[in-house]
Amino acid sequence: MSTPYEPQAKPVARRCMAFRKNSRIALPAPEQSRRQASVVQSAWRHFGEPGPVIAFLNTPHAALDGQPLHLAIDSDEGLGRVEALLKQMTKKA
Repeated sequence: MSTPYEPQAKPVARRCMAFRKNSRIALPAPEQSRRQASVVQSAWRHFGEPGPVIAFLNTPHAALDGQPLHLAIDSDEGLGRVEALLKQMTKKA
């Protein structure tokens, strides 16, 4: 009786992102996280749908001279400017 040749199976190395405690990416400061949550909530209340919220937050706006999300995360003053713009946009609509 002859047996067909069967190559030995070699373990396959996994290539995936594993959870690592020591990430090289710095986490945002608590104040930055608070401002980010606040601006996302404000934009969500204004637009009510994910597409427009994402577009607004990530697209540079002429009245702000920058991206609303980045400005809001950077400082309380930037957050105030973005929220004031959203209020103006609400009044015009």
